[in-house]
Amino acid sequence: MSLLSETAIREAFHLLFLERLFAASDPSQYVLKGGVNLRFFFTSPRYSEDMDLDVVAGSVATLKKNGFKILEDKALGRAMQAFGVSAIEPNDPGKAKQTETTQRFRVRLVTTAGVSLPTKVEFSRRRPNDAYTVINTPIPGERVRPYGRLGFPCPHYDGRSATLQKARALPARQTPQCRDVFDLHILALGGHASRKVIADRLSRKERADAQIVINALEYDAYAGQVVEFLEDDARARFGSMESWDLIRLAALELFGDG
Repeated sequence: MSLLSETAIREAFHLLFLERLFAASDPSQYVLKGGVNLRFFFTSPRYSEDMDLDVVAGSVATLKKNGFKILEDKALGRAMQAFGVSAIEPNDPGKAKQTETTQRFRVRLVTTAGVSLPTKVEFSRRRPNDAYTVINTPIPGERVRPYGRLGFPCPHYDGRSATLQKARALPARQTPQCRDVFDLHILALGGHASRKVIADRLSRKERADAQIVINALEYDAYAGQVVEFLEDDARARFGSMESWDLIRLAALELFGDG
């Protein structure tokens, strides 16, 4: 198998980790969210540096044990060698954040060229939000075939829920992220994000705060946070300053009155 880009190497790791996690425990305990959810199920051209899941059942101790067991598994290491990774270096289990609200597994993927690629898999344990809908569908073949894998069922948030999560995150982060704006644009192109969906669940103040954030985000941040992680073909479509201006204008419309 040919060597992958640095962004695709991380995606291969996320996929293989998820595959092994579901083999070691009940998949219904987890819900995939964030950028990897959009990438796997909503045709997003943006690779994610990290993978995020919600945990709806199971103990902190069991997940900690299973997570580090997966990372230390020699079979995972051999599988990643096919993608140009010579070593998987997990963080120290004694220093890793493993609390009742957050469990974090930090890793460095060391390539055969000696490049160290940081990534993490983070699990959140928070009260389920009844505004969000979980669906269980197989990861599409076009996402797994580049890595020589077969698709497998994965619980994840549907498009409306992903829209609300991104819309709420945009004004709430201490450091606003251009990726939230881009992800909302992708969800809108897929027919999932709309002014009505957002206005039905976000207050007028939340929407106004989001518009302030969108207006303040500049192209240089977008280039580093989004363009760098796009598929090659998508850079021609979404990578320019003009494209970013159009994406921001479309996002501002999403946060208008429904």
